[in-house]
Amino acid sequence: MTDPASVLIADRFQRGLRLAAFGVLATVLFGWHLPVLVASVQVYRPLSVELSSFLIVAAVVVVMGVQVARARPWGRLRWPLFAVVSAASVAATVAVPRGELIGSVHWSWEIFGWFAVLLLLDLPVWALVLSLAANLAFTATAVAFVDGVQRRSLVGLAIGTLAIAGWQVAASAAAGALRRTATATAQIAAEEEQLRTAELVAEQLHRDRQVRYAAIAATTGPLLTGLSTGELDPADRDVRRACMIEAARMRRLFAESDDHADPLEHEVLACVEIAERRGVAIHIDVRGVLPALPIPVRRALTEPAIRALAEASSSARVTIAGDDDRVVLSVVAAGVGDAAGAAGAAGTAGAEPAESPTPGSVRVTWMAQGSVAWMEATWTRAGTCGP
Repeated sequence: MTDPASVLIADRFQRGLRLAAFGVLATVLFGWHLPVLVASVQVYRPLSVELSSFLIVAAVVVVMGVQVARARPWGRLRWPLFAVVSAASVAATVAVPRGELIGSVHWSWEIFGWFAVLLLLDLPVWALVLSLAANLAFTATAVAFVDGVQRRSLVGLAIGTLAIAGWQVAASAAAGALRRTATATAQIAAEEEQLRTAELVAEQLHRDRQVRYAAIAATTGPLLTGLSTGELDPADRDVRRACMIEAARMRRLFAESDDHADPLEHEVLACVEIAERRGVAIHIDVRGVLPALPIPVRRALTEPAIRALAEASSSARVTIAGDDDRVVLSVVAAGVGDAAGAAGAAGTAGAEPAESPTPGSVRVTWMAQGSVAWMEATWTRAGTCGP
């Protein structure tokens, strides 16, 4: 399993099984075979080999216990530990005397399978079956070589192997079933997460559409209604200017949903395009690194720019400048029929500069002279004093 969720779920499922397998291993080795070894020290030849083999597997049990207690995977330790246990089992078998290879004295033959179960628990069950088969083949060969081919010995070996290996293979099969269950559980969880994500995205898109619709319904809707019913004359200059303003607003609205490095500049360019289509020569200058501004602030900055560009008939200059604490968007529109009237319609009158506050910490200044109208929208971060 390569999916992280599957690995996590499988690890949680198998932790209890690993603890149980380790408990069985430690109990059988120290609670059953250690007393038998101590009681049979006079039987083994040589005794030093048998004792050394037991001490080696006891040390392996301690190492495995640390890994199990910390809930860590075997990693690179798996095969070295398996090799050490296999070698100790072979050495212990060599020291078992004639006639005792299928008895309780031959402790390494019985305990090897539980080491294999614990070390191979996260592998397919065939890995355990192969290791048990190899151990059985070696033990059967030793019995045949030392005791001779005796039917009674081989039958006893087969019965003992089936009795012990049945539990061990069952534990490995249970681990495999848990892995498959974990994979299925992770897949179901992933599908449910994708479904929830799709629902959240759909809800967010619906809310965004409603917000966009509300943003233009109050102004675009009545304009379109008036044009369709004939109440508004497309030849009227004010109507055409209103249409240009609404078209720029819609383009700005579409630009707001784009993924762009500089949203404000991107939205200003969308507004400028409407004026360029009317043949107005536009020059744009961007200075400084603009901060990330929320949509309401960007709208408050671009709204007066849209009105200024709608008045231009020959040329216009758009400048965007700012830093982390202040952003200035200015438009100089040339070829305005009544520049003073345009400025007055925006909230000022005459050639004297005037200021009007707008939402989002943005202040707008208009000034008109002759056929030129100048607009400046300034955003200042809260708590920062302007120039």
